Amino acid sequence: MRRLFSILTEPIPAEMHALLAKRWNELPSELQTEWQAVGRHLVHCGYTMGAAHCSFGCTHCYLPKNANRVPLPSLDEMKAQIDANRRLSGPGSGLQITGGDVVDAYWQAGRADELTTILRYANDVGVVPMLMTHGQVLLENPDYLVQLVQEGGLRKVGIHIDITQAGRRGYPIRTLTSEADLHPLRAAFVELILRVRRKTRSLLSAAHTVTVTERNIDSIAEILRWLISDPRHLDVFRTVSFQTEADVGRTQFSNNPVSAQKAWRQICTGVGLELPRDNLWWGHPDCNSMTVLLVLFPEQRAINLITPDAQSRDFWSSLLRTFGGMGSRREDTFSSVLRKLSILVRNPGFLVKLLRYVRFRLKQENLGLEVLWRFLCGRALGINIVLHNFMSACDLAEPHSEVVQKRLSACTFRGALRRGEDWIAVPMCTMNTEYREGIYAEQIAVGGGDGTDGVKR
Repeated sequence: MRRLFSILTEPIPAEMHALLAKRWNELPSELQTEWQAVGRHLVHCGYTMGAAHCSFGCTHCYLPKNANRVPLPSLDEMKAQIDANRRLSGPGSGLQITGGDVVDAYWQAGRADELTTILRYANDVGVVPMLMTHGQVLLENPDYLVQLVQEGGLRKVGIHIDITQAGRRGYPIRTLTSEADLHPLRAAFVELILRVRRKTRSLLSAAHTVTVTERNIDSIAEILRWLISDPRHLDVFRTVSFQTEADVGRTQFSNNPVSAQKAWRQICTGVGLELPRDNLWWGHPDCNSMTVLLVLFPEQRAINLITPDAQSRDFWSSLLRTFGGMGSRREDTFSSVLRKLSILVRNPGFLVKLLRYVRFRLKQENLGLEVLWRFLCGRALGINIVLHNFMSACDLAEPHSEVVQKRLSACTFRGALRRGEDWIAVPMCTMNTEYREGIYAEQIAVGGGDGTDGVKR
């Protein structure tokens, strides 16, 4: 009863309001726009420096060469990281449980139950964990995924699938020439998630992450076509996140590196629409591009929900402002609806704006109210399309570059790193180029290591 009263009286905690205001004030003035998500909708997405091991030997990897020699962190160390990330990003914020491939690492080390404990702890302290993995261990040991869901409270998993990966059984890298070659693998993960959902009666969903390189740029569109070809694909993969290659870690950088502009053009080709990259800003526009599609079935018609017009920008900016800081808490349906209603009661004008915008968009797309019925019947599904353009080591080697500093100050991916008695939020690009290898070297020196890289090629 006390929790429900808290939702009614303070749907967005004062702590979150304070963190958002602080983050907003840290942004460069030119990024403080109505359509900016950072500092208004979220503080940042956190990440852990968890288990560094990964048995794959991918051509593009942010991990340094010493990663597989790093001993697994203790449970107390992981809890301290989670606590720090929670303080820095706020309640209800997202936290990527990552490092190398943490599922692979804990499974191979015989400490699988410990990862379950880590997920449960993250949920208990009020963040929303997403487990980042290549997924091979889960595919071969589906009961482990059931355990992570039932006992750890896992509801979100990020699965990396692309033709840069070396070490996946049945898909040797030398035989892969197109992303279409991996569609059977993607289908296997869809079946896995749906099967685990039925068994656990959970709302488990996935994000599909992809590295974009010279080798696969021409088949990126095939991934989008596959996703929108079947409602079951979108029912499982709610987000697809493309990351252009960055020259960090043990990456074998392309001779002709892929630009964010070229990657976005391929995304547009895949969905058959001209998609704007900057109608909403998630940090710095040079770093992140994002849009949301609604796909109608059976005709497989994709509709862009963030169109390049003033009405769309005004509506989505208002949405960010109204529900900013709410996060994506793991709470029951009643509590979630109550929280949203409590926010709407405080912002009655938004409901009017919502109805007007829905009417405007239905008319714009020549659709009737039947699309709402389709949505309820599972014949209209949404997908978030994201493009991350991470910086290479040479970019950060220019410490006085104004553009680089602005990109870092607006970073949406920040992990908690202990410095003395304090914890700081470190941008992912900074972690990969300045800190990660040194941190791993210190951990190897303290905890030992087998001296081998242990990856499959």
